[in-house]
Amino acid sequence: MSKEKEQISLLAVLMAEKGISNIVVSPGSRNAPAIIMLAQHQKLNLISIADERSAGFFALGIALKSQKPVALLCTSGSAALNYAPAIAEAYYQKVPLLVITADRPVEWIDQGDGQTIRQERIFANYIRKSFNLPVSTEKPENIWFATRIINEAIDRCLFPAAGPVHINLPLAEPLYQIDASSYLTQAAIISMAGIESKLPAKQLAVVAETWNNAASKLILVVQLQPSELLQDSLNHLANDPSVIVLTETTSNLSNQGFIACIDQVIDGLNETEKAQIKPEILLTFGGAVVSKKVKALLRKLKPAAHWHISNDPEEFYQDTYQSLSLHIPVSAESFLTQLSANTQQKESPYRERWNSLKLIRNKKHLQYINSLDFCDMQVFDMLFKHIPAGTDIHLANSTPVRYAQLFEHKNKYCFFANRGTSGIDGCVSTAAGAAYVADKPVSVITGDIGFFYDSNALWNQNLNTCFRIIIINNGGGNIFRIIDGPSDYDQLETFIETAHQHTAEGLAHNFGLRYFKADSQSSLSLALNEFYNYNNAGAAMLEIITPNILSAKVLKDYFKYMHT
Repeated sequence: MSKEKEQISLLAVLMAEKGISNIVVSPGSRNAPAIIMLAQHQKLNLISIADERSAGFFALGIALKSQKPVALLCTSGSAALNYAPAIAEAYYQKVPLLVITADRPVEWIDQGDGQTIRQERIFANYIRKSFNLPVSTEKPENIWFATRIINEAIDRCLFPAAGPVHINLPLAEPLYQIDASSYLTQAAIISMAGIESKLPAKQLAVVAETWNNAASKLILVVQLQPSELLQDSLNHLANDPSVIVLTETTSNLSNQGFIACIDQVIDGLNETEKAQIKPEILLTFGGAVVSKKVKALLRKLKPAAHWHISNDPEEFYQDTYQSLSLHIPVSAESFLTQLSANTQQKESPYRERWNSLKLIRNKKHLQYINSLDFCDMQVFDMLFKHIPAGTDIHLANSTPVRYAQLFEHKNKYCFFANRGTSGIDGCVSTAAGAAYVADKPVSVITGDIGFFYDSNALWNQNLNTCFRIIIINNGGGNIFRIIDGPSDYDQLETFIETAHQHTAEGLAHNFGLRYFKADSQSSLSLALNEFYNYNNAGAAMLEIITPNILSAKVLKDYFKYMHT
């Protein structure tokens, strides 16, 4: 084997030994030696996706579902830049990706050579760490250096917190003179020792005493992977009359005593009601917050104490609600297990105040939903009644993830969303990646603009037969008719909401997906029955045509109705 390609063999052996099995590759010439050599390893599974932007999100979806690092591999030049949106999402959502970009040797950078840009540290602002492998391993020091940094790169995908890591791989020509028979079968492994992270007894005693003395404690839980341990701890804490638990849809936690539809309950509260639900202690954990309303409310209420749980050093001192008083640098599972074992219930009207609001608002919600004509909100109500229990649902950004917050799901589904950066640019590809490794059906609910923007997700030979794409097509970015401001300007349709008259039918047929269409309550009900018949093999698409102006008005009127 050429010593100029031995670093690829080291990569293959160490990835396999350290638990990376899936590698999403995009075709190219500069990365061809890596593709050829990685494909020789029996423990590595290569998945080919042509569009690097879609490939990045597909890998993100695999890593989200498997909770294991997934590798990406592309050729040199602008191909690497197409990974950037997925890498940024992985960084803020703490998803482990090992991003490998083929490159020219350093002496050819900025020398007019083709398909060559400055790739070293190209993702500097959105990466856990970046590494540059040596071009040659002729010297023992080069082998030692390459082995060491590959070990570190793979481990940094998970420690001290999960996220994307970049390896730049300079490869010299000739690219295709590869002797597969001299493939390395082993490499020096540097292991990371496991640790047990929890609060020391003295600190825990102080925290527990403060908690037990407070008469009003609000726990806000946002984006998380499903966790039985967290569910059990929160169930225990929620039995305390002085505790209320607020959960967003993406928290994947559910209890009849929790407040699941936060916006439904808190919108339009008067000053007296706000004073009654102000917490002494606000406890938060999880990823990104969907609800702007809860952020605005908590910033205004300014709890006396705000405790935030995260073991990610880059989140220390993250003060979302401008009230941070204590950062707890351990996992939420660890801290809540400790806390729940040391709590005492305190008599308080606090939980009941929240539950009274919840009951009133839930009754009004049902009255409003039952009065609707066909529109976006009615569609979401129907979807959550028809999508089979146990389905993983990926919610695209803009309206889908917001509408889902208005309905109680009672652990019927697991929800995922690209809320790290809240972009629309890879939601379908992410869901497709998750479906690739899922042991259950996966559906994605997306708006029309999000779908068209990510339509190359369909340019993929790896779509799971139980993968379902639901497109709510209201002719543009209807979110801009809902939020305050944009609809006041003449530029709304042309430049802000991206108005259009396209449908997805041609794309579905072109890429071989079964296609369904609905434009009324009756046609949607009929379509859903066939759409979710898994006996008919093959991924499928359901496009739902809804009225944009009416849908926006219905949602705005909904919040007015809830607090009248």
